[in-house]
Amino acid sequence: MNDQRIPLTHADYQAISATLGEIKSRLSDAGDLMAAMHIDHALQCLDPENPLNQQATAQA
Repeated sequence: MNDQRIPLTHADYQAISATLGEIKSRLSDAGDLMAAMHIDHALQCLDPENPLNQQATAQA
């Protein structure tokens, strides 16, 4: 494992968010709500506008 951090680009975040959104939708449609909820949480963690992420960035 590498300790060096390589930040994602804005395009990377957008691509990941789009893919996770599609997966969440498919899981919800399939009735797998627990997995969809976990994907939703991942999307919230990726959202730079989320106040929790801004707080974590400020502490780092």
